[in-house]
Amino acid sequence: MSIEKFIREMPKVELNIHLEGSIQKETLLIIAEQNEVSESLKHFNQWVQLIDKPDYARLDEIVTTTCKWLQQPEDLTHAVYELGVSLAKQNVRYAEVSITPTIYTENGMSFEDFLTAINDGRDRAARAWGVRMAWILNIPRQQPRISDEIIRLATGANAKRGGVIGIGLSGREDAQPAGQFERAFRTAEKKEMVRAAQAGDKHGAEGILDVINALAPSRLIDGWGSADAPDVLSLLTDQGIPLVVCMSRALCFGQVASYSAYPLRYLHDQGTTLIISSEMPHYFKRTLNDEYLAAVEHGKLSIEELEAVALNAVYACHLPEAEKAKLLETFLQDYARLKAEYVPA
Repeated sequence: MSIEKFIREMPKVELNIHLEGSIQKETLLIIAEQNEVSESLKHFNQWVQLIDKPDYARLDEIVTTTCKWLQQPEDLTHAVYELGVSLAKQNVRYAEVSITPTIYTENGMSFEDFLTAINDGRDRAARAWGVRMAWILNIPRQQPRISDEIIRLATGANAKRGGVIGIGLSGREDAQPAGQFERAFRTAEKKEMVRAAQAGDKHGAEGILDVINALAPSRLIDGWGSADAPDVLSLLTDQGIPLVVCMSRALCFGQVASYSAYPLRYLHDQGTTLIISSEMPHYFKRTLNDEYLAAVEHGKLSIEELEAVALNAVYACHLPEAEKAKLLETFLQDYARLKAEYVPA
């Protein structure tokens, strides 16, 4: 029996991975050298150290600072292609990638150049590795004034042709109340786009309820504190809102002392539609494969329960229904074959 081999080879869908949290240190350093960043950025070596050993209380600042080193469209293209390679090696067939466009547009890149760059990387990865990617444009919590601009960009004709399928709300929830982003999320809802909102990291159940009531998200990201709030779990179940979790995030932020302490088993048993993600694999030091393995070894999910969680991501993804049904059929066939090979009864 080899659970690890089964997990490594099982096809997957990833619904919460951030491009900015996936770029390898070596890639960032090469790009920084090409763009002569070390000559213009104060304390450059200290930022390099934070890439390896991040202060998680400053994670948003670290990510924004280092990603501003990507100053040319080809830098973004390279980063996206590398993400596609990494996903393909984990047998991720389709990913909805969160990306914060203002990091690059505020650094001098036009939105059109930004969109062209990320899609060049996406198309190269699709041709070479067969992995498909779509885009969720993130609004940082600390920048409510740009929410109207993000939704305008996300709903434009160029964005639609360029694989933009939704918007997300990311960052520390104590930066701004959820209501500041209501108009953008309501517009996205009318356009039948993905609406992914992160909540719970600072305000727990209260913050989650605020996000659900103000923004009507189609996905709740992280949702720390939901396990301690029956009313939140009931609301998620009643409204059919999937809960997208990353156990390594909770571990890095000190919310749990170990994977075993994460309430994955409890959340599953309460009927929550769970989806497992890797979110920021470079900074959290875990891939989606690692998260799946931890769900079995420490979260005490059975192989059948892990399969169901993996399929939740297929059901919740933004592909057309016919494509989704085809993907689901393929996954079920592959799961049966892999289980017979690696997890005999």
